[in-house]
Amino acid sequence: MLKRPIIPMPALLLIALYACDGDNSQTETPDSLTCGAGTEEVDGACVAAAVETVTCGEGTQLVDGACVPVPDTTPEPLVAGHHLSPLVQMQSLHEVGSHTDEVRIREDGVLLNCSYSFNVIDATVPNDMERFHEDGLTHVIPNDTRTPGCKHLAWDGDLVFTTHLGNIRNPAFLSGWDITDPEHPVQLQVLQEPGVSYEGVDAADGYIYVGRHEDGLGVYRYDMITGFEAVGSLDGFANAWGIAARGSQVFVADGVGGLAVIDASDPANPVERGRAAIGGQAKGVVVHEDHAFVAAGSSGVAVVNIANPADPTVVATIEMPGTALRVAYAEDHLFVAAWNDTRVYDVSNPAAPRFVAAVRIPRPYDYADPNRELPTMRTFGVTALGRDVFIGTWENPYSYRLYPERTAPNIRLPETAARVDFGAVPVGAQKTLELPVTNQGTAPLTLVDVWTEGAAFTVTPKQALLQPGETKNLTITYTAGGPEESGFLNIVSDDPLAPHRKPYLTGNQPGVSVGSPLPETVATMLDGSTWSSTDTLGSVLLLTYFATYCPVCANHLPDLQERFWLEYQERGMEMVSLNPRETVEQIGLVQDYVDHLRVTVPTGIESPNVTYSAIVSAFEGPNPFPVDVIVDKDGIVRYATHEYDPDAMIEVIEQLLAE
Repeated sequence: MLKRPIIPMPALLLIALYACDGDNSQTETPDSLTCGAGTEEVDGACVAAAVETVTCGEGTQLVDGACVPVPDTTPEPLVAGHHLSPLVQMQSLHEVGSHTDEVRIREDGVLLNCSYSFNVIDATVPNDMERFHEDGLTHVIPNDTRTPGCKHLAWDGDLVFTTHLGNIRNPAFLSGWDITDPEHPVQLQVLQEPGVSYEGVDAADGYIYVGRHEDGLGVYRYDMITGFEAVGSLDGFANAWGIAARGSQVFVADGVGGLAVIDASDPANPVERGRAAIGGQAKGVVVHEDHAFVAAGSSGVAVVNIANPADPTVVATIEMPGTALRVAYAEDHLFVAAWNDTRVYDVSNPAAPRFVAAVRIPRPYDYADPNRELPTMRTFGVTALGRDVFIGTWENPYSYRLYPERTAPNIRLPETAARVDFGAVPVGAQKTLELPVTNQGTAPLTLVDVWTEGAAFTVTPKQALLQPGETKNLTITYTAGGPEESGFLNIVSDDPLAPHRKPYLTGNQPGVSVGSPLPETVATMLDGSTWSSTDTLGSVLLLTYFATYCPVCANHLPDLQERFWLEYQERGMEMVSLNPRETVEQIGLVQDYVDHLRVTVPTGIESPNVTYSAIVSAFEGPNPFPVDVIVDKDGIVRYATHEYDPDAMIEVIEQLLAE
């Protein structure tokens, strides 16, 4: 065995000194152990070298042994754009006629208005409109003391023809006014036919064409001496509603029957030439050249090529969030009265309609809290002359000027924003809801500031940018601190028509509200049977309240039937419509009312109206009808509103059916 030589001590010292004079990044041990950078030898092994601790100050961080500034990751604040609205309000003609149903304008600038009264308006200067006559005109009807207004109108020269479908308080009639002297209109004679309800009307070539619901199309003439004369008729309709006459061609919006094209070259024997299925409930129709535009309720607007009357063909469908009720056409633009707003589309290419603008008109109302956002005005009528647009709302006519070349963002909130109800939440607990915000405009929408008022509510995000057509959710959190809490969500944007929206927030409200059990509700049905809400436990229930004198309800009930009753009854949803205003003794008249609307939803009378009163006690506002309530399988109210929002209702029903 070889023995390791013994090195004298002085030699070891020299070796150690020599090692210290070498590269400091390495350390050689007596056994020739070499340690790498950042390490050192300890007890014959390489270990990490001790590093002096570095403490970086606020706003800096350690990078490669040095303190450097922390990068600023805060996003640049969003800045509002500058936009001019394509629709600019010119005038609101107050006190003209409550509950406007139809407005139409003649080429000479005479604006005609059907509401609780009939009005002839000088609109030659759209920002300075005024009535030719001092007060609204009402019809004198035989054996009727209520002197009603009208629902639809049309004209032949200075003879204006008006109709009323009839309700519990007013009979159905066809009449009109001679407006040769517009300051002193003279009522025409009245026509009433047994069992007939009159709806849409138009005139051409001396003949008057009237939609008569299930009784089809009626053809009449008028003589100043003898009055109205029935000339001909055509049956075979589902629900003849809107009418557009162009020479001897007559176009009928026929409810679920779509659009019917009628040849009336022989007015005594009109003949159906063709029909287009359009979906939805066809209500209003306007014709321009080879295309008909049909307001189809929940299905939006159907664009129908009518070049071949025997084969009318749908070439486009315009979807919209509301319910399309009436349409008007002027200079390549289509105007739609869509319940919660008025909408404008460029239809220069009818097969490819393009959104231009929409306007929501707030309704004045004296809330207990003056900071509360005004409710949405219901819109049922629209007409246009050139670039001047006339809108018939719940309260009165408005005039707007269209600037189609302008692009702008356009904010849309669900109608439930009028009252965002968090329901019952235990004190100290939290509940979060999502509020969708949509930019339905033609330019990016910037939410420049979003915040809440009320200590119980918070919201994120504080800013957002939405491209045209985009939807983003605002997340609202309610932290319950006690009973009857409320607040506001503020949304400031660069939408020139609605720069500040202010949804109302509420939680732990008393009475029947979201999260509370539906009280047992009992009603007498139109067939004489008794209905009780307890019988629907285990099923999702859609309960809707209506009134026979409510113009909104005459559109609401058919739309509910199409969207919900026909769609969901086979999936286990129960539905009932109740009238809380009439008595059981008037059940036959209520039956006549729903028959005129062609509504087959189970319908009854809640008298006394205990549940209705408990529900609407939580709704401060001007719209007592319609009221929609959705109840889950356990009998708990999950949705309640008096602002019709079918998209929100569909979302709730789909969720509850899946539970």
